[in-house]
Amino acid sequence: MQRKLTVEEYDKLLKSGIRVICFGAGKFALHLEWCERYLPILHNITCFVDNDSSKIGGTYKIGDFSFPVISFSALRSMDLTNTVFLITTVQFEEFAAQIDADSALRQHDVLLLCHFYYLLSDYVALQKKIPANLRLSREPQIPKKIHYCWFGGNPIPERYKNWMSSWKKYCPDYEIIEWNETNYDITKNKYMKQAYEAKKWGFVPDYARLDIIYQHGGIYLDTDVELVANLDDLLYQEAFCGFESNEFIALGLGFGAKKGSPIIKEMMDDYDSRNFINDDGSLNLVASPRFQTNVLLRHGLQLNGEYQVCGGMTVYPEKSFAGMSVKTLKIALSPYTKSIHHYDGSWQTDEMKMGKQRRTNLFGD
Repeated sequence: MQRKLTVEEYDKLLKSGIRVICFGAGKFALHLEWCERYLPILHNITCFVDNDSSKIGGTYKIGDFSFPVISFSALRSMDLTNTVFLITTVQFEEFAAQIDADSALRQHDVLLLCHFYYLLSDYVALQKKIPANLRLSREPQIPKKIHYCWFGGNPIPERYKNWMSSWKKYCPDYEIIEWNETNYDITKNKYMKQAYEAKKWGFVPDYARLDIIYQHGGIYLDTDVELVANLDDLLYQEAFCGFESNEFIALGLGFGAKKGSPIIKEMMDDYDSRNFINDDGSLNLVASPRFQTNVLLRHGLQLNGEYQVCGGMTVYPEKSFAGMSVKTLKIALSPYTKSIHHYDGSWQTDEMKMGKQRRTNLFGD
């Protein structure tokens, strides 16, 4: 039986002295040396497995440590009791598929598996800091309103309702407003109108949420966002959003602004020249984080995942509003986490959803 580990489980196992077998004797595994939290792994590693025949029979060196490199087939003759497999290559799917397909390995009662890419990315994200006091003004600038969009007329799924119930739990005195075809004009922007006509409901709010916040002020949340803390401290600034990863900010995680915010207007104007339906009839499925990140880059945004203020917008680290990693779909919360974005991905193509399922299979419990 194969089971995937959480960061917390892996930490406990390392302290217990469990053996570690690494998959992938390449450059990525060298990160083990400088990642302080996972440095003890080096004392537990017994060997590396690699599919490159030129490496098999040799040694793999990390700092002062040297490990034998063996073939995948050699695992079958080993006693794997009290052993954890750690994937130490970015090309994790190759090894995961080999493990899944090997009947000899599947005979073991428990086959524990983790991926250093996940351990490392969450380790780095959890090191990001924010000020103890989030209030940048004496008086609140953003009203106590939570806005969300639901276009298309379909019933809201129960899992969404469960996540949305947390909004009232943690922000009981906020007005919660649904925007749909009955109270919002989806024809006011060409990109949005084309997305609506194509029935790509996940893209319609990309413009609508900017317009709504600009016109009314408040906080916008995607319907697959679950709150885990009160949002009052965020009201004392002109505008805010969060990193989804070091590379992109993402408004769907949750963002807010005062009415008439200039940076929100600039993000709205960025859609004026965009089409959702391309000249050849194909759809423009570029995700909105790329567009909004580019706007903030013009105002000096640094793509480092760190807390910063640019263009009048406060940008928070990944774990502030993305308690779930966009890379691994695992939940890892920091002391300052406000929400979990569940990345349900109603806008995603079938290919994107298959990729998400592969990550879930590998990293999920």
